[in-house]
Amino acid sequence: MTSFAYVARDRDGNQKHGVVEANTTDEAQALVRARELFVISIAARASGAEPSKPFKRKKKVKISDLVIMSRQFSTLFKAGISVVECLNAVARQSENATLSAALYDVRQSVLEGNTIADSLRRHPKIFNDKYIALVRAGEAGGVLEQTLDVAADQFDREAELQEKIKSAMVYPAIVLLSAVGVVMFMLVFIVPVFANVYKQFKASLPAPTLLLITFSHILTTYWWMVGIVTAAMVYGVKKFIATKRGKRIYHRIMLKLPMLGKLNRKVAIARFSETLAGSVKSGIPILQALSVSSQTCANVIISEVVDNAALKVKDGSPMSPPLEASGEFPSMVTYMIAAGEQSGNLDQMLEEISRFYARDIEFSVNRLTRAMEPLMTIVIGVVVLVILLALYMPVFSLTQVIRK
Repeated sequence: MTSFAYVARDRDGNQKHGVVEANTTDEAQALVRARELFVISIAARASGAEPSKPFKRKKKVKISDLVIMSRQFSTLFKAGISVVECLNAVARQSENATLSAALYDVRQSVLEGNTIADSLRRHPKIFNDKYIALVRAGEAGGVLEQTLDVAADQFDREAELQEKIKSAMVYPAIVLLSAVGVVMFMLVFIVPVFANVYKQFKASLPAPTLLLITFSHILTTYWWMVGIVTAAMVYGVKKFIATKRGKRIYHRIMLKLPMLGKLNRKVAIARFSETLAGSVKSGIPILQALSVSSQTCANVIISEVVDNAALKVKDGSPMSPPLEASGEFPSMVTYMIAAGEQSGNLDQMLEEISRFYARDIEFSVNRLTRAMEPLMTIVIGVVVLVILLALYMPVFSLTQVIRK
C-alpha cells in the first residue's frame, strides 16, 4: 500500500487536505470521491518531482498552442483524471517549451493548495484574463471540462479571425510603409538640395516651403532627438492607455473610428455573445456567465454595459433592457436576447448571434480591405503632391530673380 496525499473540495467549495492508503492512483481517487469530495490533485508521497524537459529557447505561446492544450486538458479531465495529472500530461505533450514550463509551474502551485485559476494568473503573458475567468467559473461551477472546451473554441475562432485580418491588412501595410519610405527619402535627400539652391539665390520662400525645409533640417540634423521624442511619446501614450481612464478613452475612440469603429464593435459583441452562450450551455450560473463574458469583450465600454446588466439581473430583472438602453448594442442583438430570455432558449439565441457576427465580421473585413486600397493610394498621392508643390512653389519666383 502507498500513501497518497490529496487536495480536494467538498460540496460547499471548501478545500480539504488528506492522505489515503491505496495500491494505485486510480484506487486512491476512487477512495477520495467516495468521501463526496472533488479531487483537485492527488500524488504518492514518495514520488519525486516531475522530470524536467531538456532546455529549449523560450518562444512566444501562440493561440494555437492554447487551443491544443485546452482540448487535451478537457479530454483528460472528462476521462476522470485528476487536475494535477492532467497538467502533468499536457505539459509533457506540449511542443512549446515556454508553455510546458508554465504548466509545470501551475501544477506545482495546485499541489500547494491553490486553485487552477490563481495558479494560471502567475503567468499573465500566457494566460489572459479571459482564459482565467473561464477556468475560475468552471472550477466554481464544477464544469471545468466544459469551460475549457469553450475557451478552446473561442481561441480557435479568434486565431482564425486574426489570420483573416492580417491577410487583409498586408497590402495596406505595404503601401503605407512604402509611402513613409518615399516621404523620408524626400525629406532627407531631396529637400536639402532644393534648400541649398534657394539659399544661394536668397529668394523669399513661401510658408509651406519654409515649413518643409525646417522639418527636413530638424530630421537630418537632430535625428537622434526626433527618435527620443518619438519614443517618449509612444511610451507616454502606452502608459496612459494602461490607466483606467486612459483605457476607457482609448476604447471609446476605437468604437468611434471611421470604418474601423463598426468592426471593433462587432468583434466585441461577438466575443460577448459567444462566451455567454458557451457559459450558459455549460451550466454556469447566469451571474458568473455574465462576469466571464464581460471580461472577454476586450473593450471596456462594452464590458461596463454588461456589468451593469449583471447588476440588474442580480436584482431579478432581465438583461436585455439595460443592454438596449445603453445604446452600445444593436437592436437585433437585444431583441434576440429578449426572445431567448422569454422562451428559455437564451443559449441558442446567443449562438445564433455569434454565428451571425462571425459571418458579418468576415464580410466587413473584406469590405474594409477593398475600401482601404484606393483610399491609401489617394492619401499617399496627396501627401507626395503637397511635398512637391511646396518644393516647386519658389521656382516661379526664382525665374524672375534670375532675369533681374
